[in-house]
Amino acid sequence: MMQRSRRLGGIAASLWCLAAGPAAAEVTVTLPASTTPALGEIVAGTMPTVFRIGVDGSVTRISGDAVRLSNAPVTPPTMRLTCGLLNLASLCLVRNIRITMAPQVSGTIASVTMFRVGAVTGTSFSGGPPADASTLNFQLNPMGLGNVVTIQFGMDITVAAGQRGVATTRYTVNADFV
Repeated sequence: MMQRSRRLGGIAASLWCLAAGPAAAEVTVTLPASTTPALGEIVAGTMPTVFRIGVDGSVTRISGDAVRLSNAPVTPPTMRLTCGLLNLASLCLVRNIRITMAPQVSGTIASVTMFRVGAVTGTSFSGGPPADASTLNFQLNPMGLGNVVTIQFGMDITVAAGQRGVATTRYTVNADFV
């Protein structure tokens, strides 16, 4: 197993690249910095406040009283999956890919409390798209040799009561062959 961490703009995301058993083929997850959802400056509220980032980049306050100083949409979070082209790259042709997304305790003023998956290109969902959840675990059909899979997703971000400043969060995205 190989682990990578990368700081992406306002959100830090830990990315894991998992090898399929002892084989050399792997699925690599990338979250480009240009698609990091950054809420910007938050003015403190008296209660926890939830902001919903849609898969289209729209931002809506769904509960609480904190204020986001910008009313602009954000670039929707987007993950990109690629498959390694080593000895057993044919695994990309025949094996499903399991994706797990989970929030991480970040020590910042905000945390991801819900994920939702939008459009997928380059393959399709195995068993249908996942329901919104605080931790997502779903499968994709085989992606094919040399194919790139792109998945847009949204999330709910909760800002703690009395917190102000730039809202940053942490979450992990894991991908491996099933």
